[in-house]
Amino acid sequence: MRYLITEEDRKKTGSSEFIEFQRGKYDGECWHIDSMYIAEETFYELKLRRFFSSVLPQFDYYGLTQVNASEFADLKKEAPQFSNEAAECMAELDTWIGDGKNDDVVFTICGM
Repeated sequence: MRYLITEEDRKKTGSSEFIEFQRGKYDGECWHIDSMYIAEETFYELKLRRFFSSVLPQFDYYGLTQVNASEFADLKKEAPQFSNEAAECMAELDTWIGDGKNDDVVFTICGM
């Protein structure tokens, strides 16, 4: 993957400045082994904060944002119009989610 990394790779950086994409509903803990991460710096450079905010009115950069299947579909639909990088990130998330696309909450974004 180009933008998202695993928990194992995040640990190797020695940094906690990452946005976490956690499968399903937030369970009270962060840094899950099966989560995916994007560096805060990359999130900023790709203007993904603006992208997520434009599609998800409830997006909270500093908190938790639960994304359901319909909202995820909207993100994937709008991403190519926003930027190639946003579309690539949504494709990476789509690959990672796999069969979980039908869940009520597909993933939770754990912000900074």
